[in-house]
Amino acid sequence: MKTLAILLLCAAVPAMAVSAPVIPDGPVTYNSVSYDSSTGGIPAPAADTPVSGPISAPSSEYRGCIGLNLYTSNYQVRGMGVTNRFSCHGWSSVRASYIPGNRNLFNWGVQQRISGEFGIIWDARNYLGDTPLFNLNYGLGKEIFPNLMMELGYSLQHGGMEGLFSKWQGRTKHRLTQDFNLTFTYDDHQRGFFGHALLGVGVYGLTGPFMDFELGYRFTDVFSSGNFGMDLEASGGIAPSLSYWSRRTKGVDAYRLRFGFAPYTKSGSFGRDARLTFKPWIQFSWAGNNKSKINKAMYTGAIDGFQTTVGVEGAYRF
Repeated sequence: MKTLAILLLCAAVPAMAVSAPVIPDGPVTYNSVSYDSSTGGIPAPAADTPVSGPISAPSSEYRGCIGLNLYTSNYQVRGMGVTNRFSCHGWSSVRASYIPGNRNLFNWGVQQRISGEFGIIWDARNYLGDTPLFNLNYGLGKEIFPNLMMELGYSLQHGGMEGLFSKWQGRTKHRLTQDFNLTFTYDDHQRGFFGHALLGVGVYGLTGPFMDFELGYRFTDVFSSGNFGMDLEASGGIAPSLSYWSRRTKGVDAYRLRFGFAPYTKSGSFGRDARLTFKPWIQFSWAGNNKSKINKAMYTGAIDGFQTTVGVEGAYRF
């Protein structure tokens, strides 16, 4: 497992040095954009608007974000949900992320990101709800192509499904897991495409590779009235793993379809690329062929076959 982690690290470092638009240190001025439904919802730059410095991702002007998972009706890991015996009332969490000032580490246009999450699973009498979940992350990221960000990160987590399974299998005394991950995130605000590819390897507690892939499209102006409008984000994802949950769990953990409803104001004060966002969503998840293998390894019916999950999330960026 250490060998796999080293290989991931070696593969990522040279990629960070490729020639790409350098993320500048200091404030960046961006083109003003207008989301005009008459153009199919594609934002068009304002004419003759001056731009200073290389352009990075549209949201790179924000260095920090505080996100709220106000409520999610099912607790899941990359779309794989648990039965009511483990969690039956959903969960909520608060997340924070910050990018320190130097965004040109090693003169490669590399930035740091520090993030964390604290969550409560709302059923203290169940297996997952008797302890809070917290997660700490550190990452080094670089925009390797316009709208495409690569990040090599480390994650430390206590609690949740991963921590519980690790303790039940006798791998740790506490519900603690650690992993390294390589993530590619794409978000094209002009054309509407977005997605990510996550390649991770557990190095403590649960050990083994795990992955998560998602591809989506943002339909702009599905509803518009006065100063108010709404976009629709539709995406599909798949989450495989290889001997992560147990030695014999090699396959797909879950498949999912997700629809997010993103309201916004045309004045730019709320939603889209504004500081404050709010998004209700619904997700349909199906367990993959790892369901029976995980249940057999845990000697219990832990993994649910199908779930319809609803949630509400918000964020403030600064």
